[in-house]
Amino acid sequence: MVVLRAGRALLGLSQEELAGLAGVSRQIVVRIEKCEGNVLVESIEKVRAALEAGGVAFIDGAAERGPGVALVRRPRVVGQPD
Repeated sequence: MVVLRAGRALLGLSQEELAGLAGVSRQIVVRIEKCEGNVLVESIEKVRAALEAGGVAFIDGAAERGPGVALVRRPRVVGQPD
């Protein structure tokens, strides 16, 4: 799934790092990113949840464009550095 790979890239994570955060093997991350079959939905959900916890927002596709990802903007707290 290309959007999961893009989300990983936005966070600057290696496949190994993402796998550790998601609680799956690196091979599962590889298989998801290559869109290979026979990956449990639960594993995909774990990877997505790990990316979302890191600040990745998934954007649904529409007729005029495909799906995408973006980083969530965290509200700035006055008095704290950016």
